[in-house]
Amino acid sequence: MPDTKKYKVKTLSSFWIFLVVTVLLITSGKCAKNGTTAPLNTDTLTDQPALDGRLIFHSYSCYSCNDSRLLMYDFKKKSLTVLSSDAWGIKNPMNAHFSPDGSTIVFMGITTAGGWDIFRWKIGSSDLPKNLTVSFGNTRDEDPKYSFDGSKIVFKQNGVMKMIDTRGNILNTFVVPNSETSMPYFAKGDSILLYSGNETSGSTTDIYKLSLNNSSVQVLSGNSGVSEYYPVTKNDSSFLFARWVSSTDHHDQIYLGFLNGKTPQNLSFNETTADFSDPFPATERYIFVSSTKTGGYGGYDLYIADAVTGKKWSLSLYYGYINTSKEELGACYTQ
Repeated sequence: MPDTKKYKVKTLSSFWIFLVVTVLLITSGKCAKNGTTAPLNTDTLTDQPALDGRLIFHSYSCYSCNDSRLLMYDFKKKSLTVLSSDAWGIKNPMNAHFSPDGSTIVFMGITTAGGWDIFRWKIGSSDLPKNLTVSFGNTRDEDPKYSFDGSKIVFKQNGVMKMIDTRGNILNTFVVPNSETSMPYFAKGDSILLYSGNETSGSTTDIYKLSLNNSSVQVLSGNSGVSEYYPVTKNDSSFLFARWVSSTDHHDQIYLGFLNGKTPQNLSFNETTADFSDPFPATERYIFVSSTKTGGYGGYDLYIADAVTGKKWSLSLYYGYINTSKEELGACYTQ
């Protein structure tokens, strides 16, 4: 005769194991996505940094798929909002950047005529985004960034850095000794422009700074055979950027660069078996980054990384639908 008490205990144990696992999944902030349960992050599930600002990013199937959307996550409200709309008539909106006061964004997108332009939009407005570069005609306008005083926008037009005011009036065209310039970013009280140069010269790209008071150019990171790009100001003395592991290993890694030309530092959260791209500072210590590291949903996922300890947390710990099977890139954060 079987020992029924033994089998009951076995069944009860299985039930409690199931219950505990279920509770852990719920409390970790991981929601089911596309009918499947989100994978557990390998990092701890309870000590992610506390944040209360807003993060904007884009998500697409692929760069040329023309299905990019702009999304915003509010850490305080714990809400995820799709900002872009078919009503805008703009394909592939991406690379958005907050104004200093967080009330507006600038971004790049493709018009119905088929060209890339720069747009400005007040967050939450029912008005359509304003095309700031429509008057330039059939040009390729990309990579917009606000100045720190909020009155100017720098961008790339056909490989040349230009600056406009918030209404689209041209203020300056920057002539530098590079075959192409891209990803410009203001630094140090708007007295400097950081940029990636020589994108189409047949050689790898490097990071430069242009001093706006005297038009002098200095290379800040220029490693032979290694591409370096996507500079983002961190503070008045340093910036973040992406670069290859080596000339033979093209995985992106995040580095901390310095405006005084000191040798950049490889940040401790990098993994040479994955790409780490599109950095943006959350605080002096924590950095938003997109990565293809294992344990994600596929493609690039958004993480927050500790520049001191090297720990990383998936943003799905904050809200279960931030990371998807698509590519989540271009993070920008504001308080």
